[in-house]
Amino acid sequence: NGGQGWESSEEDFRKLAPVLEAAQFHVEEAILHARVPILRLRHQGKEVDLSFNNKKALQNTRLLKAYSTLDPKVSQLGIAVKLWAKKQELCGASTGHLSSYAFTLMAIYFLQVKY
Repeated sequence: NGGQGWESSEEDFRKLAPVLEAAQFHVEEAILHARVPILRLRHQGKEVDLSFNNKKALQNTRLLKAYSTLDPKVSQLGIAVKLWAKKQELCGASTGHLSSYAFTLMAIYFLQVKY
């Protein structure tokens, strides 16, 4: 996707839909008019968010991978905290709550301060 904005993302998502369906991804929600348009998908029981042209998310993912490489407790605690937050319905930037990334950063901060 060389374009910017939700119009080009919507077009990209529509082109990708048959590929996702063939790979047995189920589209749970399409949030196309957000600042960063995303598709919320489910595949084999796992939730997946898909976006285009989101360099910040790529940098965030690399940061989390670096922390997880340093200490396996990072990913273990991060997953536990995210699952807890989702179960308590506290997770979701689109609904005015903290994002799952923010909860993961809090878990990392806890590990930095306590260990």
